[in-house]
Amino acid sequence: MKVERSYNVVARTGLGFEVKSGDFIRIIDVEGAQPVDFWAFSKADPLEFLSPEHTKPTIEKLIPGVGDAAYTNQRRAIVTVIQDNSPGQHDMQYAACDPTRYRQLGVKGEHASCQDNLHKALSQLGVRLGFTPQPWNLFTNFFVNPDGTFTIKAPETKAGDNIVLRCEMDAYIVVSACPQDQNPTCGGNPTDIRVEVGR
Repeated sequence: MKVERSYNVVARTGLGFEVKSGDFIRIIDVEGAQPVDFWAFSKADPLEFLSPEHTKPTIEKLIPGVGDAAYTNQRRAIVTVIQDNSPGQHDMQYAACDPTRYRQLGVKGEHASCQDNLHKALSQLGVRLGFTPQPWNLFTNFFVNPDGTFTIKAPETKAGDNIVLRCEMDAYIVVSACPQDQNPTCGGNPTDIRVEVGR
């Protein structure tokens, strides 16, 4: 991969950018234990987007691994995992954090959220959605117990751990350096991420 663009995404913020089919995206956990909410939308029609609920039955797994694609709500591959230089914890169960979630957790007043980061990034790309698709939660250690319950654990990623995805169509990509500081999702301390795009 020859890096053509590199972005630093400050903790608690998001970023949107365009990619072309065949581009590679490397998403890097700069300091470790930092989840990344990841969305991908078809540039031709943003109402076609990466869909965890369509991906899981297609690959018959809870989490895509190397060689697996993530699929859209039209059941087309949108990105494929090429390398995974991390513990492989990439949740496809949880919705993005949002203002309501923070109120449920006892937060008073304003709090950054992945949902708000998504819509701000999309608006900067000229895209507006009246809803929030479920993200693919990279580097996110939401553990599924044998009895069907979840345990929210801190990510096991270390500084520099990363995942490389290949884009299967022209797309808008949005990433959010998750701001969740009310439980162990981010190990209690949200930090920066870095994104590299190349061919």
